[in-house]
Amino acid sequence: MTIAPEPAMRAARQQTGAGRIGAVGPVFAILLTATGVVLLHDALSEVDSAPGRTWLAALADGLDGFSAQWWLIPAGVAVALIGMWLIVAALRPRSRRSLAVVSETGVFLRTRDVARLASAAADDVDGVLAAHSVAGRRSVTVTVDSDVPGIADRVRETVDRRLDALVEPMAVKVRVRSHFQPRKGD
Repeated sequence: MTIAPEPAMRAARQQTGAGRIGAVGPVFAILLTATGVVLLHDALSEVDSAPGRTWLAALADGLDGFSAQWWLIPAGVAVALIGMWLIVAALRPRSRRSLAVVSETGVFLRTRDVARLASAAADDVDGVLAAHSVAGRRSVTVTVDSDVPGIADRVRETVDRRLDALVEPMAVKVRVRSHFQPRKGD
């Protein structure tokens, strides 16, 4: 009886992006730090029994004579909408910018690397003068400069073959920019 060898490494997991709330985190960190500084200042001024007012007491005294204003309604609605957006953004799944490659060890390509592969494959086709690609999670768009008729089909086949290693096949779209200018009289 033969025992199959175990793989040398565990398969890697797919990388994920920071998500939409990633930009808000530093702002919340600054606000939380500022709140901590205010609370620390007030706690130290109470312990020292030093003359002077705490910052929170000064803030409360400043708000003491505050009365309702017309602009508080739209401001409250705006704050509530921002809060709901933050909750939705925090609960949404993080973005995935990588695509799985057929392998046993968990190999992934970023979408920009898939675009580079597609551009390199298109550049290898005879008759293509230049190629540029943009890739998403489900499709790749290749723009080629060529004056050869029927080049789009050959580029699509070549790019499809190059991207066969992906677990989920991608739709390949080909745009051809022709620079051929017929002369007058032709």
